Formats: sequence, C-alpha cells, structure tokens
Amino acid sequence: MACFLIIIMTLSKLLILLVSCLLTSLVGEVKFSTKSDYYTIGLKDIGTITASASAVFSSDGKNYRMGTRDLSLRGEVKTTEVVTPFGRATQTDKLYGKDGSPFQLTLRIKELNDLNAITIQGFLHNRSKHDLNLNSLEILDAMSGSGKVQLGDSSHWLITPLMQHNHAETLAVMNGGCNEVGLFVNTVNKKSFLIGPAGPADAHCRVEVRDQKFKAYAQMDRVLVSPGETRRSEEILLIAEDSETNTDIWTRWVAITHKARNNKGPVYGWGSWYDRTTKIDEAHVMDVVDTIEKNPNTFGKGIVQIDDGYQIMDGIWNGNAKFPSGMARVARRVRQTGMIPGVWFAPLMINPEHPWKKANPEAIQSNAKGISSFMNPNPFHPAGANWINPSHPESKKFLRQVIETARDNGYGYIKIDFNGIGSRYVDPKLTRLQAFRELYTLYRDAAGEDMYILSCLGQPTRGVIGYVDAARVGPDSHPAHFAHCLESVLRFQIFNRVWWNNDADVSYLDVKLPSRRVGETPEGIDMWRTWHNTVALTGGTAMISEPVNKPDVQAVWRNYEIMRPSSRENSRLLTLGKSDKNTIFGFAADRTWGDFAVYNLYNSDKNKSADIILDFGEGGIPSGTRCAVYDFWENKVVGYATDSFIGKNIPKNGSLLLRFTPLIGDSPQLVGSNLHLSIGATEIEEVYTTPKSIKIMLSSAGAQTGDLFFHSTKAIEAGTSKNCSISSVQGLGDNLWKVSVKGRIWNTQQIINLNIK
Repeated sequence: MACFLIIIMTLSKLLILLVSCLLTSLVGEVKFSTKSDYYTIGLKDIGTITASASAVFSSDGKNYRMGTRDLSLRGEVKTTEVVTPFGRATQTDKLYGKDGSPFQLTLRIKELNDLNAITIQGFLHNRSKHDLNLNSLEILDAMSGSGKVQLGDSSHWLITPLMQHNHAETLAVMNGGCNEVGLFVNTVNKKSFLIGPAGPADAHCRVEVRDQKFKAYAQMDRVLVSPGETRRSEEILLIAEDSETNTDIWTRWVAITHKARNNKGPVYGWGSWYDRTTKIDEAHVMDVVDTIEKNPNTFGKGIVQIDDGYQIMDGIWNGNAKFPSGMARVARRVRQTGMIPGVWFAPLMINPEHPWKKANPEAIQSNAKGISSFMNPNPFHPAGANWINPSHPESKKFLRQVIETARDNGYGYIKIDFNGIGSRYVDPKLTRLQAFRELYTLYRDAAGEDMYILSCLGQPTRGVIGYVDAARVGPDSHPAHFAHCLESVLRFQIFNRVWWNNDADVSYLDVKLPSRRVGETPEGIDMWRTWHNTVALTGGTAMISEPVNKPDVQAVWRNYEIMRPSSRENSRLLTLGKSDKNTIFGFAADRTWGDFAVYNLYNSDKNKSADIILDFGEGGIPSGTRCAVYDFWENKVVGYATDSFIGKNIPKNGSLLLRFTPLIGDSPQLVGSNLHLSIGATEIEEVYTTPKSIKIMLSSAGAQTGDLFFHSTKAIEAGTSKNCSISSVQGLGDNLWKVSVKGRIWNTQQIINLNIK
C-alpha cells in the first residue's frame, strides 16, 4: 500500500521521505544503542525487547563466548534492500570484532516492509589458523547482561510451544524452553508475537524462557568450522501480527524455505498395529483384505498397512514364518483389490545379531567413549536393538536398500519409525538438523516420487519437511490415552497441509471391542467420540486398526464410514495461544450453495462438566445472523443462535460436534448431515436449488445410510435418486425436514432429487 501511494502521488523527495517514515512507524523498528552492544526491537503497541548476540564455541583447547557485548564494530554498517518470501525488507549487516582476535561475528537483521516482523541471523567468521567447534549462535538474547523484556504484566502473557508437547504457561512462571518456537499472546488485550526459525534448514533452534526474559538461538551442535570459514545460524523470525497471522506466516515461510511437498492429499485405510501388535500374521492380513475388498461401500479403496511384527529380525525387513507367501506377494494381493499396500519399518533399528551389524561395527551409533547405543529388550523386541549411524557410507548403502526393497516389493506407502539419529556423524560439519535432512533425502531418493512416505515422529520436526507426505504429530493413540494425544494433535494442527499431511495415528470404531488386542477407553463414550471427531476433522490421515473381519467390529462399521476420508476442510484450533486448554476446533466452509461452520467444543477438564462458548466472530460465522445449530451425535437441530453459542454442561472429556448454518433468504438450506463427521463439508459436492426442486450431488465420502436435514418454509418431498435411494422425507416442525438416504454406492455419481411443494 505504501509503495502504491508513493507511485501515484507527487514524487518529491520530501513526500517519499514522509511515506518512508510512516511505513517505519507502522511496522516497528530495530534500534542499535550508541555503544553498539545491544539492539532494541520495538513491537508496535506491545513493548520492547533489548537483546545482544553472541557465539559460543571452543578452539585450541579454550572455550569462548563472544559477541556484541564484547566486541566493537568493524567497518561500515551495510544496508541493502532484499526480497523475502513475504515481501521486501531492509537488511542491515553489522560486523563485530576486536584487535588481536581472529574471530568475528556478523549480525544480520531484516526489517520487513509489509509486516510487523523482522528476521535475525548470525555469522561466525573463523579467521584463525585453528579449527573451532561451534556450540551455538545466540542471536536474540534478552536474558544476559542488560537484556530486557518490557511487555507489561508478565502474568498476562501466555507462551505456547508450537513444536513441543509441553504445556502453555505464562511468562511469569515459565522456566524452561519452547523447543524451536514460542507463540506469545496477551490474554487480556489479545496482542501477540511469535519467535521461531524461518530457514534455510541449517540448525535446530531453541527459545528459552527464564525469569520473565527469553532468548532464541541456533543449536550448532559443535560443528567443525575450519580456518577461513564462516558458519551461519538459522534465520529466526520475530513477527508481531495477530496470533493467527503469526502462525500462518511462520508455517508458510518454513514451508517455502524447506520446500514442503504438497502434491499428495490425505489418505485413509487400515493398519495392523493395534489390531494384533507384533502378533500380526499373513492369514489375518488376508482376511482383512478380503473383507475390505467385498465391502467397498464401507471401506473404499485405501491403504492396507502392515506394521511391526512381520520382519525376520530388525534390519531384515522381509517376511518371517508368519508371512509364508513373502512380502512381495502380499503387496501384489493388496494391489489386486485396488488398494495400496503399505509397510512399517524402522530403518535405523538393527538386531544385535544381524550379520551386517557385526560386519560394520563402526557404522553403529556410539557415544563419546565409543560405547555402542543399545535399546534394552522389551516384549515387542526381545533381542533389544542397536542403532545405525545414518551418516556412515556403509549405512547409507544399507538404508537405501531397505527403502528400495520395499518399493521393489510393490509397496506404495511406507511408515518410517524410530528416527533417532544420534549426535555423532562422520561429517563433523553437519548439524543434527542437516544430518536428519540428509537421511530423509536418501529415503525420498530411494523411494521415488510416487511412494507415499509417513514419518512417525511423535512431535513435529523440520527435519522431514520436503521429503515426506505425512508426519505423525502426536503420541501413539492407544485407546486409554486419548486425552494425552489431544494435547499435541490439536495444537499441531497448524502444520496440516502446509508442511505435510498430519497423522494423528488411528481412531477406533467403538469404546471397547472384544476382538481388538488392545484395551478399551476407560473414560467412556464421551472421550471416544472426542477422539473420533478429532481424527476426522484435523488429520491428513483417517486410519483405523481393528479386526474388521470380526462380527463385533462389523456391527460398528458405520463409525468408519463417517470418518472416511478425513475432512476436506482444514480445521484450526480457535483457542491456540489464547488458552492453555484446547477447547474449540473446526472450520468455516465457503460453498456456492451456502456457507456454514463446523466446530467441536471439547471439555478437556478430567473432573467435571463445563460450559463452552463459541464466539461467532472468532469462528468466521456472520454476526447478526440467525443460525441453525445441528448436533452430529444427537442427529438433530438442537436450536438456533446469533453471534455466539453456549455448549452447556459438556461432560468431562466430552464434546459437542456442531454445525452452524446461517439462515439467509427464503430458499431451502441444508443445515445438517450425519453422513460424515465434517457434517456436509466432505460428503456433499454441490446443492442446486430452484423454486421447485433441490438437487444434491454426493461424493464418495461418508456413510451408506444416514440423514440430511433441511430448513425450508415450504414442504419437501422425495424425488428421484441415482446410485442411492431416498428411504423417507419427514417433516419435523419448525420448518425442518429430515431426508433419510440409504444404499449409497461408493465411487459412483450419487444424486438425490427433492421436490418443493
């Protein structure tokens, strides 16, 4: 906007200078002290941060911490105009050093023109004749020396880690870290800023918070910096827009610099782990495949993924005696059904008795004393395991063969687990992040572009961005641990379909099923429904892990139909950063046939029921407009609301899954559906309405049998249908009509026609 004003107005130097000054005051500015040892970041309407920068390293047997507080400026300050992923910026480079010292530090700050944001980066220059090992570049240090964080009442500032499972805490009490990134939100005035790495992917970062101060730094992992070399830090972004913009800009910035893959969509299907754990066998897999093949209207044609327990031993990822046909033939059978065969493995895990391990002891991870890493025996891996060093040349050959064998056997989906790469690499100039990305570069190259790769991480890491199609963003979803999973899965929703497709792990088809090997959900049906809603609404995957061929599971097949595939609309957590509780998540959908919103109101309190309020403005629902409120699990319109809705007495661990439909004009409107948990966003392709008719185009998503709800001042009657049938149309009073459908045929064009009387 400022540039546009400059062009269209008189191009006098005075006016250009005036506009430039106005622009600076809008986006904030960085000021250097007269001594040049500290710099101050002004955050508009928020406060100031006074910080220094330093490098921590060792050389020639000595430890060093040197930076802006110890050194003086060398030469002129360099200022240039540069381009960032989000517009132009003014870049300032300041070189620090001192007479007699062979080490120098450059501090680079970019001030973005169109955002209230800066990036900070450090460069250590080794002008000595000796190697050095770089521990960290602490480029935004408001904790040390005279550093200051002046933000007002520290108890008002809630800090939410966005790449770590730790709970959100206030600035007043937090005494630890946020892993790589922290979102700071003032819960009183809603002001916000975010600090986190922006790329390129050079090193893991950390945001530490102690004594109401903080610092952000790049963890350089003691990388070797040779004489005459310069080593740079990660570029760290500090952005102070509203909280949603902060997370949106940051995640997309990282996606750009890390070259995220977004060419494959969400997947759905069946995995073996919670069904049989390591007791899985070929006969059961084939029974499941047969069941899915014979029931496409329930299961579609998704993934069939064989998990841990099929291998001869860890490191020999071929079928054992329980898979007598061999893994290639199993994959071939799955492909014959039209489904995609998938397989789990942990490429870095290797049995202590594996011949390759014995032949290549130097390729096994070890500590500084040369002691090999070892995982103690457990029920799933009774021999224990060693861990492969992925940077060793022989390891690279071995790991490539693991992936290529799966590809050559016909598997189109691989799940890579146990990603611990250790901390000692053959190339001493690699940071941990670079070593991790080098490993996944190998995985992707060996797999090829077509193979779908899921990395089982537990929590997000930038190490896999650009190489995987999906990533696990929470712990294992054992049916007894849903509450723990929800804390991660909902918070990390910001990465879904930006860095990768989120994998929340599996959902289950009921609270307890006798045929399933793992147990029940002790919190009961309310907790189970909350998790089921979550997997469907927030995940990039919609997987189950049940013995679907057993009668007790068959009785609840419909609970899979309503979550397959996951929601077409990407959900967001409305309370992210604003509360330490993950209470409201969902989406507002824009459709040609009528906009609506779907939100899940979740009571995370484990001890008592609670009321939860949805503000329509925050949820993207029009203000001043009467909305019909449909409850999925109650399968009815439960009321009407304007501007806000109060979910009353939601049980502990329970949810209300609701659709809000603005009632605008006199035409009939779809206000509810129990065919899919996204309540119309995924199973409805289009709705065409004329004065005399309604035509509903359905997708292949959702249940075979269910109900559609309409608000209409005129009577609705059944018409014709295609590849499904209308079983009834029922007037419910209050201008509401329930249309019941059945017999939906998967992967066909399904059409329902209704008449308006």
